[in-house]
Amino acid sequence: MEEFGLTGATWFWLFVPMPILIILAITTLFIERRE
Repeated sequence: MEEFGLTGATWFWLFVPMPILIILAITTLFIERRE
């Protein structure tokens, strides 16, 4: 049970920040292109 919860949290923290980083990178590129 504990191992399953640990792996679940690991997968969660691996996959959740990914879209946020991609969105940040895209927004930064658009802002730099505008200037």
